[in-house]
Amino acid sequence: ALLAPTPAAVAAEPDLLPVLPALRGLLPGLRRGQVVSVDGVGALATALVAGVSADGGWCAAVGTPDLGVLAAVAMGVDQQRLLLVDEPGERWPEVVATLLGAVDLVLLRPPMAPSAVQVRRLMAHARRHGAVLVTTSPWEGAQERLQVASSLWTGLSDGYGHLRGRRVQVVVRGKGPPRGAWLWLPGPDGRVGPADLVPVEEAG
Repeated sequence: ALLAPTPAAVAAEPDLLPVLPALRGLLPGLRRGQVVSVDGVGALATALVAGVSADGGWCAAVGTPDLGVLAAVAMGVDQQRLLLVDEPGERWPEVVATLLGAVDLVLLRPPMAPSAVQVRRLMAHARRHGAVLVTTSPWEGAQERLQVASSLWTGLSDGYGHLRGRRVQVVVRGKGPPRGAWLWLPGPDGRVGPADLVPVEEAG
């Protein structure tokens, strides 16, 4: 199938930052020095931060004042290893460049569309320092692009009940054919996990 997940790596490569176990069928890890674009500031971007910080890495979130810290912690983010710069101002490229030299992963929502020069400079900083830049908007030259192709909240029945979990299809585009997998993002316990769908003919 076009969107069949790839097998998880047996052992992480030295130049890969870790991802959560549920994501390893899509990404064996985040390659140091690369740029990854993700659909918006949400559970998918937070999951990437969780994988790195939970393994002892340092992360920073820039321009994301609406990042839900409690939900992020439930997902596995170590808040003691997360730096928050909610309002970086007009000098946001300098802020991001400095952080790329100090932490392992920077999650960025640019306050405005970056220029071609800013894009090249920040990508060069990421390569030079071996950090990963995760952007929440399209980024020219991003090596990996992650998006939520389909989403379904569970827990409601005929308009009643409580939202318990969100089942999503995540698609990764980069080198090679697109890869996809169904995940709980988050699951009923707030964490990320596999959410393989049962075919209709087998559901009974």
